Amino acid sequence: MVRLVLVSTGPAAPLAAETLCQHLSITKETALERLGAAPSVLVEGIDDETARKIATLLRSFGLRVRIDGPSEGANPCDLSIQIAVPVRVQRTIRQIAAETGLDVGHVAESVQRPGGLVLPALPPDEVLRLQQVLGRNSSLVLSASDPASAVYDIFLPDGMTDPALAERFRLLGAEADPITGAVAAGLDRAICAHLVARFPDAGMTVIDRAFQRYDLYLTRVTGWVTRDLADFLAARTGLPRSRFEVVAENMPLRIELGLTHAAARQFRADYASIGMHTLMLLSGLSRNSDNPNL
Repeated sequence: MVRLVLVSTGPAAPLAAETLCQHLSITKETALERLGAAPSVLVEGIDDETARKIATLLRSFGLRVRIDGPSEGANPCDLSIQIAVPVRVQRTIRQIAAETGLDVGHVAESVQRPGGLVLPALPPDEVLRLQQVLGRNSSLVLSASDPASAVYDIFLPDGMTDPALAERFRLLGAEADPITGAVAAGLDRAICAHLVARFPDAGMTVIDRAFQRYDLYLTRVTGWVTRDLADFLAARTGLPRSRFEVVAENMPLRIELGLTHAAARQFRADYASIGMHTLMLLSGLSRNSDNPNL
């Protein structure tokens, strides 16, 4: 017997209430209550087969759910390997290649991409082995994600547009995220697979949100840069205090590096509260070469 957990809810949650009523024999009011808050337990002590059936249906409504219990350990996971600190990079790449059995050139190229080197559908024991072996390298960050409940965002290179792809996003109800720059945000694995198969030449970069890392750039400061603020920024970035005397959008300053999706949003909000306006850029994504700061 397993537990069905709602990881995150969404605008279509009320539409999924009837599904929950039918499979769990509960009232609609109870179903709406359970679907309205997350994270929360939808049902305890349900058989694995029924739990997976309900989970599949709820995911089709855009809800994130997971199954906890005896069968959880058997679920394959995706594993991301990223270089967080560029120290002894070539040695680190050779170590990753040796432990994964991949070509050194492939590893060197992949770790520079957004999301890093992603190893899909690994058995849990292999994920644990790699985390234990490679986790000893302090310059690496390893992140595991369950593809069944993962949330994905889609990015396009700067300036690239595709009217047919944009129309497909509209039909699917996939909305852009102006903060992260994603052209479609909050998608599940099935929708992303459909889009990649339908538009293989669109240049899409599909990234599990658990693997995304962001750099934060200071673009504008409301009011004057005070002495205390300049001292704070100098300590944070290692740049001289004089560098903060003029802050402009055409000369952004990177003040945070390699933040997770959630941390980057929180930092952005915290900085905004003290008059510091910032821009989130996905680490590793090709940017406009006209601006050497990006």
